Amino acid sequence: MNISFKNNKEQKFYQDEKALKSTYDPRMARKIIQRIEELEAAANPQQLPGSARFHEHNGQRQGLFSVDLIHPKRLIVRPTCKYESYIEITSVEIYEIMDPHQ
Repeated sequence: MNISFKNNKEQKFYQDEKALKSTYDPRMARKIIQRIEELEAAANPQQLPGSARFHEHNGQRQGLFSVDLIHPKRLIVRPTCKYESYIEITSVEIYEIMDPHQ
């Protein structure tokens, strides 16, 4: 998939392991990098590993999708292409990291 970011500052942050480690613990930083690499390597969400658990949100977050990190955190992505089914998603924007249970 093609990966984009909200802006250059966000891109630099998500691509800098040291910056990620200063915000999150080292284990979480490695998982974030791993998930972004998996997203880049996959042509569509079906090609992601099962442990990523790519799934759509509903309610106020409808249109956004999650990829599991370390429980309870999720990497939230927003599709940047047209799709009718999630398996047609070929590009996403990294939106945020959050705990959807709060």
